[in-house]
Amino acid sequence: MGGGWTDLGVRADPDNPLALREHIATAVALGYATVATDTRVDAGDKAAGREIARGLDPIDPATLASALADASARTGARPVLNRLTRLTIRFGEPGELQTLLNAHDRAVRAYDILALEPTTERALASACANRRCDVIALALGARPSFRLRAGAVKAAASNGIAFEVAYNSALMETTARRNFFANAASLTRACGGGGDAGAPHGVGGVVILTGGSRRANELRAPLDVVNLATMFGMKDGDARRAMAARCDALVARAARRRAAEADAADR
Repeated sequence: MGGGWTDLGVRADPDNPLALREHIATAVALGYATVATDTRVDAGDKAAGREIARGLDPIDPATLASALADASARTGARPVLNRLTRLTIRFGEPGELQTLLNAHDRAVRAYDILALEPTTERALASACANRRCDVIALALGARPSFRLRAGAVKAAASNGIAFEVAYNSALMETTARRNFFANAASLTRACGGGGDAGAPHGVGGVVILTGGSRRANELRAPLDVVNLATMFGMKDGDARRAMAARCDALVARAARRRAAEADAADR
C-alpha cells in the first residue's frame, strides 16, 4: 500500500456489477487511491460462511477496467486503484464470534482487514481484547446501546485496534444524522481527540475515517470528509491522517498479523 487517500469501508454489492462499477469509478474520481470493499455478516447467521467466501471473489476485470476508464474520463488523469478486502462481523455474544472465526479460519485470514461490530457492552469488551481484530465498527447513526468506557478504549489501543467513524450516517435522515454527530463526538473524545499521541504498535492513532457507503452517491471527497470530521471534534491534521497515513499503518500491521497467524496455523 503506497500512500494517498484511503477509504477502508466501501460496502460494494458484488451481485450488481453496474453499481459496483459506478461505486469504484466515483471513489477513484474523488481521489481515493486505496479502497477496501467490505463484506458484512452477522455471527449468528447460518449463511455467514458462504458470504465470507464470496467476499473474497476478485472483481471482474472488465468491470474494474470500465470503472477506471470512467474515472479517467471524469478527471483527465490516469487513475490507479489498490483494492483491499475487508470482513466486518456483527456480533452480540463473544461465543458466537469465536465459533464463526474457528469454523472459517482460513477464509477470514485471507481478508486484508478484519473489523468487528459489537452490539452489546460484553461484545465490545471482547472486540477490544481480540488480537485478530484490526478495526472496531460502531453503529453511529443509532442511539447507543452501551457506553464506550475508558478501559475498552485502552484495551483496543494496547492491541493496536482502530475505532472507525463511518460518515454515511451523516448523510441520512435527521435522527440518524443527529445520532451520528453525538456519537462521533463522544467516540472522538473517548479516543483523546482521535490523534496520534501515544498510539502503540505503529498504528498511528485510534480513529480512522471511512465512508461506509452502500452506493456511489454516498461517497464524499476526502477534503469534504476532513471538514466534516472537524465538526465532531477532530483536528484538521488528525482527520487527514485518519484517511491516509494511519490507514497505511493499519493495513501494514494487519498484513503482519495475518502472516503470523498463517505461520502459527501451519505449525
